[in-house]
Amino acid sequence: MVNYSLEKLEFKRILEIVMGFAGSQAGKELVSSLLPATDRSRARILEDETLHAARLISAEIEPPVSNLQGIIAAVRSLDSGAISLDPLHLRSAGEALSDMKDFSARVGSSTDTVSGILDTSIASIPRLDPLFRMLLRITTPDGELASDASPELKRISRKIQSLRSSLAAKLSAISSRLAGTGVLRDSPSSIRAGRYVLPVTAGRRGSVKGLIHDRSESGSTLFIEPAELVEGGNELQEAMLDFQQEKRRILRDATTALRKDIEEVRNGISVLSELDLVFARARYHVREKTSFPEEGRMDLRELAHPLLPHDSVVKSRVKLAEDWRVLVISGPNAGGKSVLLKALSLASICNRSGLGVHASASSSMPFFNRVMVSMGDNQSIAMHLSTYSARLSEQKDILDNGGLETLAIIDEPAAGTDPVTGAALAAVFLEEMADSGVRTIVSTHMGQLKLLAREKQGFYNGSMSFNPETLTPGFEFISDIPGASCTLEAAAIAGFPEDMLKRASDLAGDSFSLDSLVVSLRDLEETRQKELHRLTEDRKYARKSRKYLENQLKETRFDLEKKIEAVDEEKIRTLKDIQSRADSLLVSMAKTSSSEERRGKRKKISELAAKESPAGRLEKPSSSETVSPIQIGDHVQIEGWSVSGTVEKAGRSNVMVRVGSVLLRKKLTELTKIDHPEEKQGASSVYQAIEESPEANLLGMTVDEAIAELDIKLDNCTAIGLRRIRVIHGKGRLMQGVTDWLRRDKRLKSVSMASPEEGGTGASIIVLRG
Repeated sequence: MVNYSLEKLEFKRILEIVMGFAGSQAGKELVSSLLPATDRSRARILEDETLHAARLISAEIEPPVSNLQGIIAAVRSLDSGAISLDPLHLRSAGEALSDMKDFSARVGSSTDTVSGILDTSIASIPRLDPLFRMLLRITTPDGELASDASPELKRISRKIQSLRSSLAAKLSAISSRLAGTGVLRDSPSSIRAGRYVLPVTAGRRGSVKGLIHDRSESGSTLFIEPAELVEGGNELQEAMLDFQQEKRRILRDATTALRKDIEEVRNGISVLSELDLVFARARYHVREKTSFPEEGRMDLRELAHPLLPHDSVVKSRVKLAEDWRVLVISGPNAGGKSVLLKALSLASICNRSGLGVHASASSSMPFFNRVMVSMGDNQSIAMHLSTYSARLSEQKDILDNGGLETLAIIDEPAAGTDPVTGAALAAVFLEEMADSGVRTIVSTHMGQLKLLAREKQGFYNGSMSFNPETLTPGFEFISDIPGASCTLEAAAIAGFPEDMLKRASDLAGDSFSLDSLVVSLRDLEETRQKELHRLTEDRKYARKSRKYLENQLKETRFDLEKKIEAVDEEKIRTLKDIQSRADSLLVSMAKTSSSEERRGKRKKISELAAKESPAGRLEKPSSSETVSPIQIGDHVQIEGWSVSGTVEKAGRSNVMVRVGSVLLRKKLTELTKIDHPEEKQGASSVYQAIEESPEANLLGMTVDEAIAELDIKLDNCTAIGLRRIRVIHGKGRLMQGVTDWLRRDKRLKSVSMASPEEGGTGASIIVLRG
């Protein structure tokens, strides 16, 4: 059933694509026999191999397989009993072994950056350095035996070259001597059977003494080796025999050396062939941009059929509930139901084959150790099987052999039989599948199965999108909603007369109405999904805008703090300058005897003192001035405050001062009596009505609400110059949350518990930075 299912799903066509990424015939053969893993551990190994190979490819490290077939042919010759391999096979074997060594060394030097599961296999590649160096030394790149393969062969080669040059020179001299005598033909001197000969006219054979080695087809020319060249020719032939003998010896010795390490060579061939398979999978994974989903619920995002063109395939998201057992897919003919069934099946198969799934990397899916398929027309006259009988046979096999980790794919379970009894049997079959733990995906047009999917636990509906206006399929999966078969719409496209369609609609009755209702429901769901997508995008935009505004607020606060620090520094520098100038005047006064000069310098000091106090700033009178006692109703300036208050109670050393709605207990030393703000000239710009109260009552709020309220309060108080605020928060959870937040706020100079008169532990006094 496994191979049958793979055949039905056209898995071989996918492997044919992967074979194109293999670099050797051995690798292609391994790809063609690739089968999906049947357990998690093996599937994970295949996945890790593919991903490691992909990383090596990105690092431009790939197994050398160009000479793999040559060394395989050499080993096969040895297995067949060959005593002496030809130089071409020996050269291929040497180059392959050299490539193995270089590849292994390169991977070994890159393990810090691209290490992985393939390291062990690569490390097992044999490093037969003496063998491959010998094979490369005795052969040439074009597969011939090198002339210096051995010292003896080199000596004989030089002797042969010398004899040939001598014989050629002598033959040329004889040819020149006989030229013009009519003894020789116009054709040049040549070599016959390794002997140097002259083309002599048959009628003048007596003019050249020597041995006849050949004759032309017409018989008019004889090829004669001159007598003076015979001894030299014999010596050349003997040298050639020595050369061939030495050559055979060298090839036999090289073959014997290769045979000695044959097992290691076989291991290298095996490892390199397997790596060719793995890298073919990796190249497919990279080019097709496949992924390896995490094991979990069925949630395949951007799922596509691997055999459909990338530029036109419609991708779907198939997301099912955790308790999913049966998915019933419905919709119009040619709407993509069967394609989706195959795509889901191949997702499991390709994932377990180390090829990856044609879905996004954020996908997940359950682990299925096998996929069993019932689809297509499998009728057989020889086996006496009709279409429906063949379907029943397939479904019975699934029923008998399916397990907890089986994915069953069934296309039209009741096709070819009575729709009523067929639907009833299909419903019972699906229930049995669900009870046995088999996960099933079924396509159908039957309303009974759609209703079953709505009512039974673990059963879910799904459909393929369809545009009722253009009467064209959209090929996209829609979860939870059954699809209409659109039979009459398809007939309209086919050109059926309108009166026939109307009569058919009348005969269909409720069934046709149900199809229309399903179409309407699907349209509503598509509208809902679009609206949901719009709201999601709006929420993303709002979050981005909020983050931007928060960053802007932080930057503004930071700039404000910098400006305040700069103003404070400038004020300190100005005060120091004023104090320095005042000190100079006081020193010079002591030295001045004239009363007029002393009065002038006192005036300058007063002017400097006026500069030291900014416009509108009120100072306490010096100890030399007469201070009138503070009484109830007096207006006073509180040290550290930019606003004034009114005395409501007065004691010997302490008084109660009203500032807005806040009653403060203060020492007399902290107060300065002032005129009424309205009566003091030039003070109207400073002592204006306070719009922000110096008190924040947070009782009754949550911690989050209180912090939000207090954050605004601090900004407002900073803006109007109010530095001291009383925060009422009670003694519970609200106090802890608020005080923790206040201590982290950089706008504050200090945070302290309020005095008993101001609320004690139920309130905090905060002072903003000046």
